[in-house]
Amino acid sequence: MFRGKLAGTLVVALLIVVMLGALIAFFSSAPAPGGTIDLSDKGPRMVALIALLVVFLGSLLAAPPSIPTLLRSVVIWCSLALLLVAGYSYRSELETVGRRMLATLMPGLAVSDAGGTITVVRDRSRHYRIQAQVNGAPVTFMFDTGASALTLTHADAQAAGFDTARLSYTVPVSTANGMAQVAVVRIDSLSIGTLTLTDLRAYVARDGALETSLFGMSALDRLKSWRVEGDRLLLEP
Repeated sequence: MFRGKLAGTLVVALLIVVMLGALIAFFSSAPAPGGTIDLSDKGPRMVALIALLVVFLGSLLAAPPSIPTLLRSVVIWCSLALLLVAGYSYRSELETVGRRMLATLMPGLAVSDAGGTITVVRDRSRHYRIQAQVNGAPVTFMFDTGASALTLTHADAQAAGFDTARLSYTVPVSTANGMAQVAVVRIDSLSIGTLTLTDLRAYVARDGALETSLFGMSALDRLKSWRVEGDRLLLEP
């Protein structure tokens, strides 16, 4: 029993020497010719590494385990370390997967990636419904390339701060139900996720003439590009 504890203590001491050597090598590594040591990048990782080592070695020194128990602990800790390194290495890919899952689980929710591209997933009705804010008021749009301009329902226009009673409904437009007349307004701001459009020309429909606000070409033309990939609508600012 004494020999087992002595062997465990020796292994712990050996691990301490190896880990200290790794820390010294990590800090004293020379930069490439013409390069610099980025302490801002190494600092946080060094603190995290030291914290893990303190917890691990502290538990070992408090009660030196037997060789099998020690080896089992080393395997578990090494596996956790590799898992953390793998997660950090593929953080961009994991973030992209997470955003796509979120967009799929919540159709209509605008999910933006690191490059600013907005993704909206088609809902069960096979339409792209975009959750946005018009002048700070929440508005749900239906994506419609057949609409020449972004068009607000009477209720959404009121919520966005327009005095619909004073608007002039004199502009003729062609709709699926025939000809209609709308009013022209300027939207101060339209926000979809991280995307914001300002001073946007739009239409307002008469009360009861339109069920859902339409995300039409006047808004799409303000984007760098847009495209449909399967069930996903991609808006690039």
